Amino acid sequence: MKILDVTLRDGGFVNDFRLGLDDARAVVALLDTAEVDGIEVGYLTGLPPNHGQYTRTGPCYAMTPEHLADLAAVTTTPLIGMLHPGGTEPIDLPGLADAGLALTRIPVTPGKDGAWRDIAHRLASAGMPFSVNLTLASWADPGTIEACAKAAESAGAEMFYIADTNSAFLPRHVEEVFRALSGTVGLPLGFHAHDCKRLALANVLAAQRGGARWADASLAGLGRGAGNAATEVLHEITERSAEARHRLLLSLPRVTQAFEAYDARQLWQQLCAFLDLWPPTIEMFDEAELRTGVDKYARVSTRLLGRELGRPPVESDLMALAGLHVDSSP
Repeated sequence: MKILDVTLRDGGFVNDFRLGLDDARAVVALLDTAEVDGIEVGYLTGLPPNHGQYTRTGPCYAMTPEHLADLAAVTTTPLIGMLHPGGTEPIDLPGLADAGLALTRIPVTPGKDGAWRDIAHRLASAGMPFSVNLTLASWADPGTIEACAKAAESAGAEMFYIADTNSAFLPRHVEEVFRALSGTVGLPLGFHAHDCKRLALANVLAAQRGGARWADASLAGLGRGAGNAATEVLHEITERSAEARHRLLLSLPRVTQAFEAYDARQLWQQLCAFLDLWPPTIEMFDEAELRTGVDKYARVSTRLLGRELGRPPVESDLMALAGLHVDSSP
């Protein structure tokens, strides 16, 4: 399964799109070394006025050719943008293509069949690849989903995505939907999960069983509401290199701080799970960090690269792993 990282778009909802270009560049540069298959950099024309409380702040809200070129300079991974049919910002398609836009995604709502077709025609006429993303898919019956997928295929789309916008699907529903689509359309299929029921990853795996070949994910699961499937977990599931995952894990505290969503305990427990360690108390490693000056994430994540071997069976071994002196005298 291919990973399309949407941290810059869905993560932007965590902080109302206030992420600056420097932070966006840092996220893109990190993902470029992390073996993801695509990076979605945000919206190309903003959002419709009735889309919610989110305001026009930051480059990820309305990605200009200049912004895109700036991000393209730090990556060789394909850059992708979302073009909302109701967006209010101007669009420069040739400029975006020249700046490095590899794919444009068009969100479609069940029952609203008009505006996306005009955008698809404009993109096809300009020779620009696009996908059609059915949002609010839990509101659509199987016939509506199939009709939308076939319409996307007829319009020349490169892929068709289903988005569980409301986080309503259960794994069995997801697998059924994708099995049905895999038998009726020839487009590569993708899935965008939300995590309100803590089923995002389970639903992604169900989509894969049903025939999906792409999945959206975000670093540390950052995203609107309860967030998305976590990029770093999909990274492990799809067996990307340990070196790339090491870079991801070391960078998660900095990334989550940039989005003002830092949760030390959650990140620490996640790291221990990746490394097959019983989650020790954060205080133990914090103490070692203060004493030695060695970052606790860096210390423990060396296990991922095989530099720390074996499972510490008792607390004293955990203390040694943390870098704390253990007095073995009676």
